Amino acid sequence: MDYQSSEEKNSPNFIGSSLYQLVRPSLMASYLRKVAETSSATANSNNPANDLGKRIAKWALIIGVPTAVCVTAYLIYRQKQNRTATPRRSSLPRPLARGERDTSATTSDGRATNRLTSAIELKNEGNVKYREQKFNEAIEFYTEAIETCPPESTEELAQFYQNRAAAWESLKNYAKVIEDCSKAIELNPKYIKCIQRRARAAETIENFELALEDYSTVCFIDSYQPAYIMAADKVLTELAKRYIETLPPSTAELSKDFVRTSLNEFENDPTISETFIDEVRSSQPDSSLARAYEAFDEGRFTDIPSLCTQEIESSETSTYELEALLLRGSFYLLMGNYAEALDDFNKVISNPEASENLKLNAELKRANTKIHQRDLEGALQEYDQCINNHPFECSPRVHRGMLKTLLESYSEAHEDFTEALNITPTNLRAKYQKLINDAKIGAKENRPERVEQALASFEEYFDSCKKDIYYALAITSCYLDNDRKDKALHYLNRFVEEIPNNPTLMALKANCLMSTDPSNNAEAEELFVDALRIDRSNETVLTMFAIFKCNRNDFEEAAKLYERAIKCTRGDEKLLQYAALLYAIRAQGRAIKRLSLHFPGGFPPAGGLANWMGGGGIV
Repeated sequence: MDYQSSEEKNSPNFIGSSLYQLVRPSLMASYLRKVAETSSATANSNNPANDLGKRIAKWALIIGVPTAVCVTAYLIYRQKQNRTATPRRSSLPRPLARGERDTSATTSDGRATNRLTSAIELKNEGNVKYREQKFNEAIEFYTEAIETCPPESTEELAQFYQNRAAAWESLKNYAKVIEDCSKAIELNPKYIKCIQRRARAAETIENFELALEDYSTVCFIDSYQPAYIMAADKVLTELAKRYIETLPPSTAELSKDFVRTSLNEFENDPTISETFIDEVRSSQPDSSLARAYEAFDEGRFTDIPSLCTQEIESSETSTYELEALLLRGSFYLLMGNYAEALDDFNKVISNPEASENLKLNAELKRANTKIHQRDLEGALQEYDQCINNHPFECSPRVHRGMLKTLLESYSEAHEDFTEALNITPTNLRAKYQKLINDAKIGAKENRPERVEQALASFEEYFDSCKKDIYYALAITSCYLDNDRKDKALHYLNRFVEEIPNNPTLMALKANCLMSTDPSNNAEAEELFVDALRIDRSNETVLTMFAIFKCNRNDFEEAAKLYERAIKCTRGDEKLLQYAALLYAIRAQGRAIKRLSLHFPGGFPPAGGLANWMGGGGIV
């Protein structure tokens, strides 16, 4: 894996809600990155926690969730600029040569020196036995060295414990390895070789949380070498998988904001048009489908699939079987029941009596389902087929263009948006998605005039789109992506007035306030709390609030927020993502506490420290 190339894919894209749900934890990526890069701008701008989680979901589309988590952690801690060398606790005295007489003083200091010299000689004897693979004898010498060593010689004592742990490891006594490594780490919290050894032993006996904490600690100390990332990735994957296997079936209600945003992505979906809903209510007020729309109004979203099923099963009396299929498939998709969703969409598509509009929306949602399943190639193929089936429709090209923008295929996305506008010149969504892509092209080609032109054109649509949540998120993201926090905050304030009580906008404003001035933290936290009061199941708010907590080094609270997000989400991929974040945050928080680190601060340099797999073992 080329981590450098991954780092370059760092800017958030505003795309439709299916992709938005995948990138929403990283919606603030642009300004967080700029905050970290412009450390002189604000008091806490060089805080590496600013980046936590900012690109995980986006990269998860391409390289997988656990690796993305570790790569993000790598970027966080690589940003540390002020590094300090690990201080040595004491200098090692020269062992006595054969026949040499000890001329040290007979004071208490002299006696301690004698004891330390004897301990080092015992350790050296143990090293000889270790190299001869006489591990039990080596352990006896190391034990005697430990007992002989003065307690104030902490660095040397830590070495003796570490060497004995190496011998225990050769004997595959991993409990003893952990025990001795733990004693050495208590004496020298930055003893990298020992932390690595304990991590390996903990992983071997499946104590994965300790292993992850130790791998995280090694990454802090030794600049996140790829080997550490791979080791942590393996452990993190296992932890996340085991965690989600223990979860009961989700009973959480879907977030109202999530449902509204997701359904509005499909502008011409007949099943959510007011005209069709009014028709159902007037013509069949007692039907199951009418009750499904009543459940929709009341926010009882998880009741909708079963009500649609009742409508479908009463097909002899219902005239809305196909609409009920499309609506049920839409909510199966929102609930993470992807196989069921695809089955419903396929039934609509294959039915000769289905209207072209019903088929079009079923095909778009089938592609959307592929995106949620992380099958991006499959999604692109679905969009291609949809365009072939509906060559004079604007929306398939807009959707395909949004996905290509995410994948940074900007030229191809430009072609899609241009063709969409040729078909329907008045389509506002196509217009501002094209502007997002234009700004991306300008930034990539280092053409600031193109970026500014796109931003200026964005503003022209405010009066027409000021109540459109997609437009609100699009223009805000575009300004943040180009380090224009002032303009982003200006528009967020306006959008919050135009679209009141929208939790996502409130959370985005909170993050923007925090990045503009750390003194705004209290106001930002209040906005997060208010947003969750409006919509307690809103994953967007929960994950953004978690990032906020990480900014303030409150990793335990951040982990609790991800636990809440897990209870609100559906779909194995998202569960895996949040579980990985949960364990990564906890491990890193414990590592920070263990090392007594306070951001901003420094870490010891990697130079002079052993490679984590190198050396084999004793010092």
